[in-house]
Amino acid sequence: MDARISYFLFLLTLHSSLLITSTIAGSKLFALPFGLDASATVFSYLLTFIILDTIAELFGREYSRRVINLGLVSMALSAAYFEFAAYLPAASGWHHQQDFETVVSSSVRIWIGGWIAYMVSQHFDLSFFLLLRKTAFGRRSVVLSAWLSLMLAQLLDTVIFVSIAFYGTGVVLPTIVGQYMIKLLFSTVAAPLVKLSIAMGRDWIEARSGKLVEKD
Repeated sequence: MDARISYFLFLLTLHSSLLITSTIAGSKLFALPFGLDASATVFSYLLTFIILDTIAELFGREYSRRVINLGLVSMALSAAYFEFAAYLPAASGWHHQQDFETVVSSSVRIWIGGWIAYMVSQHFDLSFFLLLRKTAFGRRSVVLSAWLSLMLAQLLDTVIFVSIAFYGTGVVLPTIVGQYMIKLLFSTVAAPLVKLSIAMGRDWIEARSGKLVEKD
């Protein structure tokens, strides 16, 4: 298999896996200092943006768009199957049906809020990252380009998701503030991972291409 395609498939698989993980974690809120809180999905979900920027840099816009669209499919399929699994009647000797439903089942608002926020924020991150990379400023630093696109995309994602998923619960504003603060912190720490991931990808592709040539 072509070395570039192999690395792309690796990134695609990682992106989809993290999204499915986020589907389960999205309904859990954890406490932060000063009375704030955030969704437990914040860590796994933010890593998908790191992967997306890596794909955009190495493979371009069209590959990245396909990854985003396939990500939505993976989230929708996983959500549908989780609901189906929860609907199945429990065996007589299995007494964890309610616990299982609590973990895997979410309200329609959480699904819709997550999917809308995902599509808007990931497409925005992709477009803004590639736009920055075309500027003199962006060409000098892939890390700064990734950081700026991450910060703005995460703000959009947080406001859209929390507003739809938790409207009327009384936790919208604290959750938006808390979640965005932790995303901002994590984005600052994680942005250099884009540069590392790109470098690793280029090295891996070059090494694999060399091996393929030798075998031929």
